[in-house]
Amino acid sequence: MSLPDLQAWFLTVMTSPGGVEQGQALALQRHGWRLDDVIAHGHGAAPAARMRIYADGYVLRLLDCLRADYPLVHKLLGEDLFSFFARGYIWRHPPSTTSLYDLGAGFAGFLAASQAGQGADGALRLPVALAQLERACTEAGRAPGLEAAGRAAGQAVSPLDWLMGGDPLLRTPACLRLLDLDVPALDYARALLAADDVPPAPARARSLLTVTRMAFRVGMKELQEWQYHFLARLVAAGPEGMLASQCLPLAARHADLSEHDMRVNLLAWLPGALAAGLIHSLPTGNESDKGRAAGGCDPFAAASQD
Repeated sequence: MSLPDLQAWFLTVMTSPGGVEQGQALALQRHGWRLDDVIAHGHGAAPAARMRIYADGYVLRLLDCLRADYPLVHKLLGEDLFSFFARGYIWRHPPSTTSLYDLGAGFAGFLAASQAGQGADGALRLPVALAQLERACTEAGRAPGLEAAGRAAGQAVSPLDWLMGGDPLLRTPACLRLLDLDVPALDYARALLAADDVPPAPARARSLLTVTRMAFRVGMKELQEWQYHFLARLVAAGPEGMLASQCLPLAARHADLSEHDMRVNLLAWLPGALAAGLIHSLPTGNESDKGRAAGGCDPFAAASQD
């Protein structure tokens, strides 16, 4: 019995859906060892009871991590319902890396899959949308941002130069996330934070959001549809970016606008987008900064001040 084999057996018993009872059967099938073959008998608790202590403790610690990553979903669902879904998620998607940052990456998708065939009203979509928003904030706080570039990121492109015939190469920072939600999740998140009780679920309505980090602060903004499509084209272009002249007609077509109207809108919006760190045009080597968002900074509180 090698150490890697023993570790694999132990992990199977502890993390299998259904707990230790199901884990024992699965471990026997995979590795050929029964619980009594591996766990020593003593004068204390039986091997199954001792394994259950480890398994329960393991899941409880991961549940704490998910509560920390998704406090709004936790408040909305309540402890019992959140734990039901979170425990199912952990059993279905046990950690596959050593970083707890990766643990909750698929939680929003898991919640969405659990509602398959249940309709699409606002109440059912709300926990999924909140989970998507909270994960986007986590990712924006972790991904490389523009801190090293500073304000130069907003000065590299001049709308006046563009108006005079220039064609700037535009990029979005790696920390920017775009969300296309079917409930007003940001407004509801602010209300949920401010209220002692859980507010009523909002009516279903499309909500386009951007989440990014600037000066080590995660912030969120509502977007108009044409703004969303312009940023989406730049995000799809990747770190190489896209010339404004190439991005404009693509975004205009998706937003159902004429290129003239899109250009007029962009000239008015571009300075604010540059200043907010939504768009930049700096050499790739100067844009990276892996600093995380400042501790204690509440992105939902920051968003409410915009």
